[in-house]
Amino acid sequence: MLMRSALKHAAIGVLLVLPFLFGSYLAHAAGALAIDNNQGDQYGFSYGYPNLSAASRRALSECGNGCSVVLRFNGECGAYAADQTKGASAYGWGTAATGPAAQGRAMAECRANGGAACQVRAWGCDPAAPEAADKSGAKPATPAPATQPEVARVAPSPMLLGDWNVEYTQASGGIYSGRLQVTEQLSDSTYRGVMVLSYTTADGVAKRVQQTMMINVRGATVTLSGVNPVYLQGSGNYSPDTYTTTLSGAGVLRGTNRDRVGSTGTVVITKR
Repeated sequence: MLMRSALKHAAIGVLLVLPFLFGSYLAHAAGALAIDNNQGDQYGFSYGYPNLSAASRRALSECGNGCSVVLRFNGECGAYAADQTKGASAYGWGTAATGPAAQGRAMAECRANGGAACQVRAWGCDPAAPEAADKSGAKPATPAPATQPEVARVAPSPMLLGDWNVEYTQASGGIYSGRLQVTEQLSDSTYRGVMVLSYTTADGVAKRVQQTMMINVRGATVTLSGVNPVYLQGSGNYSPDTYTTTLSGAGVLRGTNRDRVGSTGTVVITKR
C-alpha cells in the first residue's frame, strides 16, 4: 500500500485543552478519506479541517490522480484499514465516537471484504470528538485557512437506497444483467451495496458473480466501484467493475464501465 498521508504528533495536554478553548470553531471540524480507482493502492486521509469541502480537497490532493472521496466525517473519529498481503485489494473504513471504535470498524470491514492480513493505515479524531486526544497522541492536520470559501456540499440522495436493475453491455458484445441492492448510506455522498450479475461466456457457460459496490455521488455523477468479486455460479477471474454514471432521470443511471483489465462497455441502472 502506498502511504500518502502522515499523522503528526503533539503533546496530549494541548489536545485536551483545544476543545474547551475553541469549541465554537471545532464544532465544524471535519475529515475525509479518498482512495484511488485501483481499490485503495493509493489513499489520502485528512482530519481536523474547518469543513467537509476542505477536508475532501486535502484527502484528494494526498491521494493523487484517479482518486475519489469515499468517506467524510464531522466531529468524530475515522479510520482506514487495508489488507497487507501482496497483491490484495481488500480494505475498509469506519467512523465512531472514539479512535479505537473507528479502527475496529475499519478492521472489521476490511476482513468482511476478504482481507487476510488487515492493518489500520490511517486514522484520526476531529478535536470535537470525545477522543480527540487519543493515547496515540495524534493531532489534527493543520486546518485550511479560515478565509477559504466553503464549497457547496452534495445534498443527501436517499433515493439511491433500494433495489436497482442492471444492464451492462460490453464493447465486445457480452451482455450482463442483474440486480444492485443499495443497503447503506455512509455519508451525504457515499453508499454501499451489493451487485449480482449473470452472463453467458462465448462458449456457452452460464456464470453469476457478486461484488460489493462502493458508491460515490458528486452532483449528478455517480461512481460505483466494485470490491472483491466472487462467483456464485461458475468460476474464473473477474476484475472488479468501475461504473461512472450520470443520474439522467428519476431513478435512472446511465454511463460506462472500465475494469482493471481494460474491458469497457455501457451500463443502464434503473430503480425497481
